Amino acid sequence: MFRKGEVILAPMASYTHSAFRRLCKRLGADRTYTELISAVGILRKGIPKELSYFTEEERPIHYQLFGSSPEEIAKAAVIVAKELKPDFIDINFGCSVPKVLKTKAAGYMLQCPPLMGEVVRETVEALKPYGIPVSAKIRLGFEEDQAEWIVEELQKAGVSLIAVHARTAKQGFSGQANWKRIKDIKKIASVPIVGSGDVKNWKDIERMFEETDCDGVMVGRAALSHPWIFQEFKEKREIKKGIAERMEFVLKELELMWEFMEREKACREIKSQIVQILKGVPGAKELKNYIVQAKDCEELIKRIEEAKKRELESVGLSH
Repeated sequence: MFRKGEVILAPMASYTHSAFRRLCKRLGADRTYTELISAVGILRKGIPKELSYFTEEERPIHYQLFGSSPEEIAKAAVIVAKELKPDFIDINFGCSVPKVLKTKAAGYMLQCPPLMGEVVRETVEALKPYGIPVSAKIRLGFEEDQAEWIVEELQKAGVSLIAVHARTAKQGFSGQANWKRIKDIKKIASVPIVGSGDVKNWKDIERMFEETDCDGVMVGRAALSHPWIFQEFKEKREIKKGIAERMEFVLKELELMWEFMEREKACREIKSQIVQILKGVPGAKELKNYIVQAKDCEELIKRIEEAKKRELESVGLSH
C-alpha cells in the first residue's frame, strides 16, 4: 500500500480538491489526500459532493475525516468506505484553526493521546469488513511536544501510516518545523512515517529524507505556488515557469473543477489559487490584482488569457 520514498500532496482546505490533486499527480505526486471533511456533517447531511469528489487518477487517495467523538468518526468512515472506497481513511489530528479547535476536534485532541488512540481503534475496527486501512495526520502535540506518546497510542490502536507535521498545534505555521523530532519518531515507529513542515523546494524534500530517515515527504504550501516541485524532485532539477505557463495551469485546473463544481463558483474559488501560483513571480503583483478583480467567469478567463498572451508576446513566442 505504501512505497518508501513517496512524495505526497498535503491536504489543504479550499485548495486541494480533485482538480488540483489530478494536476499534481500528473506532475509526479505519488499520493493525495482530500481536504478535511466533517464526520458529523456526513452523519447529518450525507457525503459532501464537491469535497468528496475524486477520480481513479488521484489514487492512492486518503479520505480525511475530523470530528470530536470516536463513534462519530468510525460511523462516518463506514459510510465513506461503502460509497467511495478510498484507499485509506485518514483522521486529522493536526488542524489548528480556531473554528475547528472550538468543536474539540482535530488538533484539539492532541491534548489527549489516549482519546486519539480510541478514535483510531474504533475506526480500524469499523473498517475491517471493507479492508480499508486507517492513517493519521498529527502534530508534535498541542502546546507541549508529546509526540512519542501520541505515536505509541496510535500504533497500539492499529494505525497503518502516520504523517507528522513537525510543529505543535499552538505554533500554527510560526517558528521552524523541528525535523529532528521526525527522526526521533521514526526510531520508535512500526508503521511508515511521513514528514511534513517547511518543505519549500525540491532540495528540501531530498534533505528531509536524508536528515529524518522518514518514509515519505508531504508537500503543502510550496505546491500551491509551484506545483512543479514534484517533477523537480523526480528529475532532480529546478524547473522555471513563467506567467504564461502558470496561467495555463490555472485554466486546466478550472476546466477540471467544472466537473464537480458549478461554473461561476469554480471561477470564484480559483482566485485564491491564482494568488498562490503568482507568489514571488517577478512583475506579477499588479497582474494578480487585475485578474482576481474579474466580476464573473467570462471576464476571469479573458483576463487569464490576456496575461498569458502578453507574456508570450513579450518573449516572442506568440504568433
